[in-house]
Amino acid sequence: MAAHSPKIILGSKSAARQAILKEMGFEYTIITADIDEKAIRRDKPEDLVMALAEAKAEAILSKLATLDVINCKTDSEPTLLITADQVVVHEGLVREKPCCEEEARHFIKGEHLGREF
Repeated sequence: MAAHSPKIILGSKSAARQAILKEMGFEYTIITADIDEKAIRRDKPEDLVMALAEAKAEAILSKLATLDVINCKTDSEPTLLITADQVVVHEGLVREKPCCEEEARHFIKGEHLGREF
């Protein structure tokens, strides 16, 4: 009996992550976490990305558990949940996603608009 590949859930809307899975020939389902990423803070960037990825995974697992209850699903198939995050660090500061085009231009120029990071 051949082993079945696990179901893959990508917990990201990232086009780059989707492209990687497609390029590798994997089929996957996208489920987003919809968490408030700005509410999660850590001192070190590497700790921050891990905390964000873990929070995304917890939120998605909670969604999946709710869906299983709603759909009265009791059997489970092997599933691989992939979550990740990345941050930009400039001069020791984590740069959040720019809120507007103007802020993005200032980031590229290495300027700061007074927003705390």
